[in-house]
Amino acid sequence: MIALFLVGMFVAFLIVVPLLLLGLALRLAIGLALLPFRIAGLAIRLTIGLVGLILAGAVLLIPLLPVIALVCAIWLIVRLSRRHPAAGLATE
Repeated sequence: MIALFLVGMFVAFLIVVPLLLLGLALRLAIGLALLPFRIAGLAIRLTIGLVGLILAGAVLLIPLLPVIALVCAIWLIVRLSRRHPAAGLATE
């Protein structure tokens, strides 16, 4: 009885193991065939995400534009009102 069970298991392994190997080979082939599409999808999602971040940053900075313009104007006035350090060397 045990010998019959062992023979049955041997025959089952002779059928199951090649089917498992065939399934593994098919999954690998399909995965390799679909790899470029996965990479393209990742690139598209990354691009859309970066564009969204840039747009979100722009939307957040738009209300600050008057403040930025005022600060730039004050900085420009202060910079233009100071004498350049090299200008003092010409008179000495």
